[in-house]
Amino acid sequence: MVFEKTLNDLVSGIRSHKRDTALFISQSIAEIKNELQSPDFFTKSNALQKLTFLQMMGYTMSWAAFAAVEVMSSPRFALKRVGYLAACQGLDQPENSPVVLLTTNLLQKELRGANVVDTTTGKGGENIYHAGLAINCLSNIATEDLGQALLPELLHMLNHPSPYIRKKALLCLYKVFLKYPQGLRLSYEKIKLCLEDPHPSVVSCAVNVITELAEKNPKNYLPLAPAFFKLLTSSANNWMLIKVVKLLGSLVPEEPRLARKLIDPLSGMVKSTHAKSLLYESVHAITLCLPYVKKADGSQPANIPDVVELCVETLRSFVSDSD
Repeated sequence: MVFEKTLNDLVSGIRSHKRDTALFISQSIAEIKNELQSPDFFTKSNALQKLTFLQMMGYTMSWAAFAAVEVMSSPRFALKRVGYLAACQGLDQPENSPVVLLTTNLLQKELRGANVVDTTTGKGGENIYHAGLAINCLSNIATEDLGQALLPELLHMLNHPSPYIRKKALLCLYKVFLKYPQGLRLSYEKIKLCLEDPHPSVVSCAVNVITELAEKNPKNYLPLAPAFFKLLTSSANNWMLIKVVKLLGSLVPEEPRLARKLIDPLSGMVKSTHAKSLLYESVHAITLCLPYVKKADGSQPANIPDVVELCVETLRSFVSDSD
């Protein structure tokens, strides 16, 4: 279709039809439905772009889910990306949509394609970006069946040579666990190994996933305390340290002996950091530790009064801050 409207035409038309916007959009949706019947991927992709924009205005696009899956299978990355975006937005209730079942083999193919590594560069080439789209889509439309079917591929990708793929797979696992909790037991050891990944972005993603999982039951993650303590004393990434401090603070009631070990590094962080969010989390973690720092004879360590005063001064500065 040579004269089909583009997304720019649709936006311009909506702006110029202020009095009869609803009528113009209804006509546009009718045109989009016709365009989605076309066998041409470019035409379908253009229609999905317009429909995705209309979905953000409040119009439903669940009826176009099958067309989105068709465009997802396009060999061209630019078109494939449109299809994946449309699937993420259109399949807003994946558990109730039969179309989700059609994505299983396609997503599996994309994820496995990332393992085809270029022998000259040692990297996955364009395939890793196709897999990246698939991982992002899976995190948005995950169901119990999809999680169960694709968990092996995601776990295998934690060993991929590209940190881009490793961190995406890690973050996607969290969304899969929400729908398929049994998968966590099968994945625990591999996620634990990611805390020692040579790339800092992958470590940061592992910390985020574990911290979110630990909110429900911190006791299950006590064996990871040494690894998190090492990150606390060695990392300079403030955003990751916020998560590390949060998790260690939540572990203190489960393992009181951890409190005395955390007091010194947390106090040092309060004295040295200029990041307000990390400063607050450090003070909060110290307050969680204080009830558990007493020694066996009932006495407190000699530095506790200074630590308490430091926390009070920090909180006072928060309260008196002009911001």
